[in-house]
Amino acid sequence: MTKITIDMHTFKALASDTRLDILKTLDGKKLSLNDICKATNLNKATLHEHLSKLYEAGLVKKNEREGHKWVYYKLSWKGEGLLHPENTKIVVMFSITFISLLLAVMLLVNFAQPIILGMAETHGDTTYIYKAENEGIPLIYRNYNYEYLGEVDAREKTVGNITLELQIKAQIKNGIGNTYEDDQIQWVTPSNSQIENNQYLLFNWYYYNNLGSTNDSNYEKNVTVNETRDYNNTDNITNGYEDGRLLGDSYSFYPLIPEMIATVQDPILLYSAIFCITFFAASFVLSTWRFLKNRKSKL
Repeated sequence: MTKITIDMHTFKALASDTRLDILKTLDGKKLSLNDICKATNLNKATLHEHLSKLYEAGLVKKNEREGHKWVYYKLSWKGEGLLHPENTKIVVMFSITFISLLLAVMLLVNFAQPIILGMAETHGDTTYIYKAENEGIPLIYRNYNYEYLGEVDAREKTVGNITLELQIKAQIKNGIGNTYEDDQIQWVTPSNSQIENNQYLLFNWYYYNNLGSTNDSNYEKNVTVNETRDYNNTDNITNGYEDGRLLGDSYSFYPLIPEMIATVQDPILLYSAIFCITFFAASFVLSTWRFLKNRKSKL
C-alpha cells in the first residue's frame, strides 16, 4: 500500500467527508459550481465554503476565463496525488526512464566521437609530445588544452614508438581508472586520416636526391606508408631507410607526419550506454504496466 504524507492544512481540509466527496467528484473532470451542486446535492453557499477550504489547501484550482462569468474547478496536482498516490510514483519512474534514455544517447554520441588523448609534432628530427586535457563538460562538449610532456629523437622511430612514449609520460586512464592499451590508441592527422603504427616518422632527403632513379617517372616526394622501391639494383629503400637503419646525422630529414593526434574510443562509454538502454527498456515496461494497472484506482 502506498504511504501518503500530508501537511496540516491538507489534513484539516480532508477532515470533512463532504470535501472528500467533492474531490472524488472532480477526479478527472473540470466542473462549474452548478455541476458540482447537482453531483453532491449541496447548496451553493455550503459548496462554496467547502471549495474555498480545498482551494486554500491547494487541492483544487480555479479556471477563470476573462469575459466569462462561469468559474470551473478541477483537481490540482496535489489533489490528484491524494486520490491517486501511485500515479506520483509512476510519474517519477517515467521521468527516470527517459532520463536514462537521454543519457544512453549522450554516451553513444560520445563513444562515436573519439576522445583526444594527446598530440605529437615533428620538426626536423625531433618529435614533441603533448598530453590533451579535457576542459569541457563531460558528455556535453569537449574543449582540449595541451600540456607539453617532452621530446624524443624521431630518427628510426615509428608511430608505435610515440604511442609508447605518450603512455609512459602521460599515464592516461579510462573511465574506470585503467590505462589504455597501446592497440586502443589510434593516431590521425588533423584531416582525420588514420595513421598506421608501423609508419616511420621521418623521410631522408639524401635518398631522394642521390639514390632515387631520375628515370623513374612514378617516384614522388609524398612517400606513403611502408613504400619500398628498387632503384637500379641498389638496396631496397623504405621511407629513407637502408636495411631498416637511418643514415647518419649529416643528412637532412623531412617529417612524413608533421602533426598527428592520438585518439581513443573508450569502451566504458559503450558499456554504460548499453546498461542505460537495458535499464530504459525494463523501466519503461514496468512503468507502463503500473500506469495501466492503477489509472482507475481511487480513494
